Amino acid sequence: MLSICLFCRLCNANILEQTDVTQFLDEMEINHGFDRANLSELFQNIKISKNVLKAISKPAEKLPWYRYRPIFLQSDRVAQGVKFWQQYAGVLHRAEQQFGVPAEIIVAIIGVETRYGRFSGKYRVIDSLATLAFNYPKRG
Repeated sequence: MLSICLFCRLCNANILEQTDVTQFLDEMEINHGFDRANLSELFQNIKISKNVLKAISKPAEKLPWYRYRPIFLQSDRVAQGVKFWQQYAGVLHRAEQQFGVPAEIIVAIIGVETRYGRFSGKYRVIDSLATLAFNYPKRG
């Protein structure tokens, strides 16, 4: 019951009032040169999502890989991945060079998570990321 009350407080509160959020904004400004006013404006509009917390607490990824393999390795999905890789080869190469993540891994993750841009999700990305980063310790 206490966790529900605490969560309700978080959902209704301004995220900028959370200590860990202000510390994060300080770090982004001091260590990475972000403009504090721009970050504050961005974070002012973030909504903590009860649905995101509910979804992350019941992940669909409980199956072993061999059960997922037939879903993700269908010929049409592989063809979509090849087309995506060809279309964004330059960007993928730059990302690989800058971040050290192989292009094939980036392409695979985008395929699994969005079906190469066909599914963008139900929730705003910034709300989801902030909800998990500041209100779900396992993902913080």
